[in-house]
Amino acid sequence: MIKKNFIVLFSGALILFSACTNAPDSDKAVTSDAQEVVATAGTALKVDTATSKIKWVATKVSAYHTGTINIKSGELKATDSTVTGGNFVLDMNSILVSGPADSDPVMNAKLNGHLKSGEFFDVEKNPEAAFVITDVKPFTGTVKDTTDPRQESISEYKVSNPTHTVSGNLTIKGVTKNISFPARITVAAGSVDAIAKFNIDRSQWNIVYPGKPDDLIRNDIHLGIALKAAK
Repeated sequence: MIKKNFIVLFSGALILFSACTNAPDSDKAVTSDAQEVVATAGTALKVDTATSKIKWVATKVSAYHTGTINIKSGELKATDSTVTGGNFVLDMNSILVSGPADSDPVMNAKLNGHLKSGEFFDVEKNPEAAFVITDVKPFTGTVKDTTDPRQESISEYKVSNPTHTVSGNLTIKGVTKNISFPARITVAAGSVDAIAKFNIDRSQWNIVYPGKPDDLIRNDIHLGIALKAAK
């Protein structure tokens, strides 16, 4: 049985940082209108929701937070040389504020409820988010790795030696935009590994709650997705 693993790191959501703190230094996804999804060739691989991960980092003027979102379902298509298409669905009710390590659990729980409210992701009306691949092509250019200690579980915020540029329709809160970002995809005998790390502008998806006048929330959210899929 052909076995493929697709690992994408999608860290990002809502962080709050110390004074003059910015979002993690990462590649910024190129955002445009939603694109047509075209059927592609390849072996269908089911996303392993138990081992796949989505992590996020979000910032404001005074602090930062990190957390996770569960993957509900997904399918990828792959050939012997690359990933050709696919999609995955996020369970927005599972959004969790978990860091930084010294953060107050009570305050994290309060923020967690706020993120689920209509001022942010409005999960009662929009219980799912989704990403659908529209294009995968060879990467051209260079990317310099950076490190950022503010998120304990993910120290690097850029992909080293990216091999491909991945484009796809990202739907959050009922709004769909196409995003493009560098990724490293490695195809070995019976497996595929891929990783991507980038920032998005939350306002593009109608997530516009500004925060307090003296403690504004940054628009950039850092996303990291780790997916594993097999036949």
